[in-house]
Amino acid sequence: MGLFNREEINFSEPGEVAVDPQIAKRLPDAGEFLLSLLSDLQPDSRRALEEEVQRVRHPNGSIPHSNLGRIGIHDWKNGPLTHLVRITAKDRIIVGVWASFGLGHKDRKLIAGTAERLTDTQGIQAAASWSVATRAPGRLDIDSLAEQLRNAWTESAGHIRNGDVIKSFRKWRR
Repeated sequence: MGLFNREEINFSEPGEVAVDPQIAKRLPDAGEFLLSLLSDLQPDSRRALEEEVQRVRHPNGSIPHSNLGRIGIHDWKNGPLTHLVRITAKDRIIVGVWASFGLGHKDRKLIAGTAERLTDTQGIQAAASWSVATRAPGRLDIDSLAEQLRNAWTESAGHIRNGDVIKSFRKWRR
């Protein structure tokens, strides 16, 4: 007799994932988090930042990591999106661990890898929607994922200094 019951997983390789609106509204948005963090910007700078955040969004509204792939954490010439990269650096791991929680090694690796890939290509909302649809009902808690993401973003944001923000805007688009 094992300690855990084997979960039946409805796994299919996802293509373009339809984001569940109920899941999307419960998850935080990294772009909005950054805009809130930098809320004291001058109106022109804020508009420029809002445009950059919109530019990197997936059509489903998420910000996939692949859209930030060429921006480094201290890549000031790419402007304030460098702060978004820093804030969201842990997202892939958080989503992968959350999506595969409680599974055995083989299933955990498969589900985590797919969720991480979806986070990279389609964003967190798509990865969470796919994970909930793939796993047995009631196995995943969206509010737990939302809290983990907010906590990680807040922790990372605590390392951004005013000088970093000034430098990113000053060196942007030179």
